[in-house]
Amino acid sequence: MKNLKSNIILSAAFSAAALFASVAHADNDKLQQAYKSTNVKSALINVCKDETGKGKKLTTAEVSKYCTCAVEADGRLTNAQKWEIQSTINQKKSPATLAFVQKQNKDLQACFGPQLTGKLKSLTEEAMKSAQAGK
Repeated sequence: MKNLKSNIILSAAFSAAALFASVAHADNDKLQQAYKSTNVKSALINVCKDETGKGKKLTTAEVSKYCTCAVEADGRLTNAQKWEIQSTINQKKSPATLAFVQKQNKDLQACFGPQLTGKLKSLTEEAMKSAQAGK
């Protein structure tokens, strides 16, 4: 999952594969507990909030908006689409080239709103510069 996460950040600011990066990075116990919940979606949103909030780059309201949009978007992905994303990454290509990812990116930006979208793009650019500087 860590390899997937690093490829995701470099792929696109709003790649569908990136939607669940915060939750995927969470420790396994938290995810297992979320999947045992009587309200899995809400529990996954809370895990995302905990993990995303650790970076202290977004306000509490922004974290809440991001996680709600991201978990809902991830929930709409089919297994076949997730496999296609992973296959694309394994081919060292960007999932952002996939038509369904492009549509989902537009839907996510609408969900996030212009202010959060702009902030996420800036944070992604910073992360990419940092990653390149570290190579």
